Amino acid sequence: MKNKTFLDSVKCAIKGLWYAVKTEKNFMYYSFIFSLFLILNFIFKTYYLSYVTIILFTTGVYSAECLNTSIEHFIDMKDKEIKEEIRIIKDVAAGAVLVWGIGFFASEFFWIIIAILGVL
Repeated sequence: MKNKTFLDSVKCAIKGLWYAVKTEKNFMYYSFIFSLFLILNFIFKTYYLSYVTIILFTTGVYSAECLNTSIEHFIDMKDKEIKEEIRIIKDVAAGAVLVWGIGFFASEFFWIIIAILGVL
């Protein structure tokens, strides 16, 4: 069923995001980590581009987590059995979240180290 208007699409997207936030504990962890790094950026007075980086990587992690959640729910709806093919699909989707998370941590450590060393 297609949404009739752009506003309907946005409402559906917000419902989906809210569902993921309520049901996936990782969102709480990501929010805590985001807040922690944001505070560290303020404390160490990182370069303004670090804030752009934190926004980009945080939205990437949240997006990947939403896709991972939807893939897991779709597969569970279709087949509850544990099969090697299903495990691979779920693991690869979780891997996408991990890749974004590694990028997030690496970029934040980079900005904080630069601020501590006073390079920029």
